[in-house]
Amino acid sequence: MNDGVTESASRVRHVAVEATRLLREKRGIGRYVRNLLLQMSLQRPDLRFTLHVRRPRDQEPLRQQVADMSPALAERCTIALVAELPRSAADVVWYPWNWINPPARRATMVATIQDLAPMLQFDGRWWKVWKRFKARHRYQGTADHATLILTISTFTSREVKRLLRVDHSKLRVTLLAADDCRIAAGETSETLERLGIEGPFFLTVGAHDARKNLSTLYQAMAVLHARGETVPLVQCGPGVEADSDGRSAPWMRAAGYVSDAELATLYRRATALVFPSRYEGFGLPVAEAMLAGGCVICASESSLPEVGGDAALFFPWNDAEALAAQMTRLLHEPGLRDRHAEMGPAQAAKFSWARCAAETLDVFDEAHGMKRGGGGTAATATNGASRDTTGALPSAQTAAAPTVGSRYTRTYSAPPAPGA
Repeated sequence: MNDGVTESASRVRHVAVEATRLLREKRGIGRYVRNLLLQMSLQRPDLRFTLHVRRPRDQEPLRQQVADMSPALAERCTIALVAELPRSAADVVWYPWNWINPPARRATMVATIQDLAPMLQFDGRWWKVWKRFKARHRYQGTADHATLILTISTFTSREVKRLLRVDHSKLRVTLLAADDCRIAAGETSETLERLGIEGPFFLTVGAHDARKNLSTLYQAMAVLHARGETVPLVQCGPGVEADSDGRSAPWMRAAGYVSDAELATLYRRATALVFPSRYEGFGLPVAEAMLAGGCVICASESSLPEVGGDAALFFPWNDAEALAAQMTRLLHEPGLRDRHAEMGPAQAAKFSWARCAAETLDVFDEAHGMKRGGGGTAATATNGASRDTTGALPSAQTAAAPTVGSRYTRTYSAPPAPGA
């Protein structure tokens, strides 16, 4: 058969999306889905979408959200109930939230596994055991049902292969981006004025999950203050938990949630963003801070060396003394902070949502072609960019288009040797 005819036949024209969490997730995976929907619609004007929500009352709000993103995209989107998804006649059903539920009976299924954190032991509380068991069962069901699996970093791809015993031929790495947060950092900060901060400060963002490892950061801050360093820590995101080590510490400055523009200013003005997480599928705040021209210190674990590249400073996730040493270096070694901050934008610019969308479409085409051909091996992506499971950086896509913003984000590069 003519290759052009084969390619045309396997090209997807209708994608159904399990979108039950899209309304409530303003950042993280929700941001990923919104950016890809927009970019895929720009790259393929003939592509149609059906977004499946859980309740009838979610249909109109999601229709409005999509219209706010792009009126042209809204014209090509149908909003349906998730109860209808098993009967979907779409070319591909995309499950972006880690798990395939409910499975489609006829359509090709492609899932994105962001990370495997829900099935891993980060929280020792006994009642979490049952939640982890259920999560592992759902991940395994995803691995069994999906024709192909997207992962958002080389690290996550290796984790899926190792822990779920998924063959590497079924995995595709599609790296994320932070280029929808290109907001100019201002010279003044309402947050810093409100908190009474004029000099150096460290910044951290995100939630208080055990895997985020904020306790190590709090220990490092205590070490700094015991040595006479009075620099504060500004914490953006959910409020500090009552049982947190840093709740009433003299160096803690809880900022709560801030706007994108304000966050960009904090990234740029901070001595460094400190991101101590021990387990990330990608690590969006690291990429955002680099894009804004800030300096980053992060744990040398999981996907973070991919994200930070040579631009970031690293420390072992459980070593508060090593973290305190890196923070001290930035406070006292002339030019060190500026050198790393100058490398950040180039590192973040290696990634784009346009390329992530193009690679994702390639995977959809590949999976659809496999289904039409009655199975076979996963070996014929339209371009080779999305097929590499080793982490080799693909060439950049040239498509440029408007992007969708939110509060936090992500990026990738070949892992450096952890250290300065």
